[in-house]
Amino acid sequence: MAVVLLPLLLSACSNRGANPHEVVYWNIFNDDVSGKAVQAVVDSFNKQNPDLHVKMVPVPPNISNSNVTTLITAVRGGTGPDVYFLDRFTVNQYASIGLLEDLNPWVSKEKEKLADQFQPFAWNEVLMQGHPYALPLNADARALFYNKSVLRDAGIDPEILDPKNGPITIDELKALATKINKVGPDGNYERLGMVPYIGEASHTTWGMIYGAKFFDDRSCKITPTEPAMLNAMNMVYDWVKELNPSKVATFVDSYVSNPSMTPAQDPFMNGKLGFKIDGDWALASIAKYKPNLDYGVTYLPVPDKSKAPATWSGGFSLVIPKNAKNPDGAYRFMRYFTGPEGQKIFAQGFGSMPTLKSLMNDKTLFSGKRAFFSELLNYSHSRVPLPVSATLWDELTSAQEKVQYNIGTPEEALQSVYRRVQPQLEQYCPLK
Repeated sequence: MAVVLLPLLLSACSNRGANPHEVVYWNIFNDDVSGKAVQAVVDSFNKQNPDLHVKMVPVPPNISNSNVTTLITAVRGGTGPDVYFLDRFTVNQYASIGLLEDLNPWVSKEKEKLADQFQPFAWNEVLMQGHPYALPLNADARALFYNKSVLRDAGIDPEILDPKNGPITIDELKALATKINKVGPDGNYERLGMVPYIGEASHTTWGMIYGAKFFDDRSCKITPTEPAMLNAMNMVYDWVKELNPSKVATFVDSYVSNPSMTPAQDPFMNGKLGFKIDGDWALASIAKYKPNLDYGVTYLPVPDKSKAPATWSGGFSLVIPKNAKNPDGAYRFMRYFTGPEGQKIFAQGFGSMPTLKSLMNDKTLFSGKRAFFSELLNYSHSRVPLPVSATLWDELTSAQEKVQYNIGTPEEALQSVYRRVQPQLEQYCPLK
């Protein structure tokens, strides 16, 4: 993706001068579903604001540090955008290195207090030392998706997974998944009950399920080796070991991460997976590519029956990078996008939830399975915003990759996270 988009990016930035009537917006959502949702917001804004034109430029996603490098280079060279889409939990890190404009000069002039209009977890994620460096856009939650047809084929009654029955345990999920597994004539899997590390089955998801905190505020230390995180990664390690790591990797390469695959060839939609952990945005993809799919959503599995349901919520935000040519126009566009009209257009098209309190009671946004995801917010946690958030995510991802391939031990992988990230955090301690 980066190879394809970079020439477009450089072309859009080259020889760019200040134009009070143009806002250059770098957009990370470029697939058929999310891209159209963003385009609808941009078109609506441009129509209502004839004195200002938003120019949308496609760029690669930015959850990891590596994908923000292009922005950093452009900002330093004076060719960055006016508006950028940033994963909200990374705002603190990129604000701390001076990449983002402090929005307080604009926010302080608002007639109503913006902080009171957004869900607290979303607003808190955009703050650094009490100042907002982004405006929150969407919220999300993770759940366990199950393909009812696949379950029935394996002799499993899907009704046992109805949310009214509460969450199942991880051991129960593994037992159900094992019944679904099917090996082909070549000895490789042609169907799996679940792969415990694809989709949203991430280090953070499993960590949250087991009760991991990720950071200790009193000591100003990250806690990747805390018992909850160790238990989570040991569970993934053992699960994959039982399946055979290399055979699972072959399955993933064939049916999940194959670059030639289209969204319509998703293994869950096409009966190759019985279960997957995913977010509410997946509902829109299923509706588009497999509208007749017989599936359900339920709570994430829990370690044991004594545990309450758990999930976690993230989302994106809009920021003004340093050296923006039109920061005032950028803020106008951001306020529209993250305001009631913009959030509603985006939520309807993308399938995620809004962060504005005023939209949480809008029934048009929470029909069908979406209603379940809105209920999940009652059990939801959020990531701790740190000056090393993106770095921590990257290192936890590297650790999980070692775990899923059974390289070394989970404890060794998580110890490496601490050694690589904690020294970078020290310069900011104590956090204010």
